[in-house]
Amino acid sequence: MLEGSKEKAASALRLPKDVVLGEVLISFLGRRSVVIENYRSIILYTDCSIKLQAKNCRVIITGNRLMIEYYTGEEMKITGYIKSLEFE
Repeated sequence: MLEGSKEKAASALRLPKDVVLGEVLISFLGRRSVVIENYRSIILYTDCSIKLQAKNCRVIITGNRLMIEYYTGEEMKITGYIKSLEFE
């Protein structure tokens, strides 16, 4: 119920929903890198799989030679050969 009212308020005030709702933002730069914003924590980190906790879901990136190039409290960049991204 509260999420619905937040979404309506964001639309009415023309505010970015990702900011108001804390949604995860994912930007691919080809198949070699991905930038993820608004994640909460790293759950799993190997060279073939990275699992992140976001506010409303988990994000799983699979591939080869995956590496977290950098991360801050708000975003991270993952490089390597990305095969898939899924939500859990």
